[in-house]
Amino acid sequence: MTTPPSKPARGQGTDNALACFDDIAAALKGRSPALFLDYDGTLVPLARRPELAVATPRLRDTVARLSTLMPVAVVSGRGREDVSQMLGVDGIAYAGSHGFDIRDASGADLSGDIGAPYRPALEAAASALADRLAPIAGAFLEDKTYSIAIHYREAAPDTHDVIRAAVDEEVARRDTLKRTGGKMIHELRPDLDWDKGTAVLRVMETLGLTPPDAVPVYIGDDETDEDAFRAIRDSGIGIKVADAGDDAATLARYRLGTPAEVTTFLGRLADYLEMGGASA
Repeated sequence: MTTPPSKPARGQGTDNALACFDDIAAALKGRSPALFLDYDGTLVPLARRPELAVATPRLRDTVARLSTLMPVAVVSGRGREDVSQMLGVDGIAYAGSHGFDIRDASGADLSGDIGAPYRPALEAAASALADRLAPIAGAFLEDKTYSIAIHYREAAPDTHDVIRAAVDEEVARRDTLKRTGGKMIHELRPDLDWDKGTAVLRVMETLGLTPPDAVPVYIGDDETDEDAFRAIRDSGIGIKVADAGDDAATLARYRLGTPAEVTTFLGRLADYLEMGGASA
């Protein structure tokens, strides 16, 4: 049996996963892989508005192909139904709202409505923030059921501090919520020890996939994906999507430069699995 990858040091993620594909293949050999994918910035480029980040036919076909070869789950900050519609691939698991809403490939609930008690606070916060953001051009709020995203990518730079202050003030009024960040967004979600890493481990557990016989592969681009990289750092393979000039610290072992590279990597992974590589 192949020895699991060594524990990555913080600040890794500089080795390109395509260039190092043979190393990744060696780590999968004789083991049962499971694939976990972020959506925005990972499978599709970041868009001006969430509804514009549509998956390409090539990506859909590749993910569908992989789903016949191993368990596949999309783990997104988007609402579960939203990301399911945007990707449009059946037969895979979807974890929305950073893992607060998980359905397996058959549609069975894996999260047990853990975020439901926090919904009233989220609704109240959304209403208050919608009023405060209304006068700020380019800023808008997205309700994801178990989290709220405040987008400011298109807002004027001199409004960013105002937006941040409004979010912080709203969080301070609600001790059941916390603020997290992302690429040009602020998010409010339940102040609970639950995240994308928890979602990955829950899916693995439900499927009966136990390291070292099973190996999770997680691909993501944002700071919220670091929770997943942390969760699998001793047992799996983390791949950060970031261009070569991005030197932000990460717990991922490898990197890919763009969503297009991710699609290429996934296609190569499908080829490898179809040839029986992992089972050899």
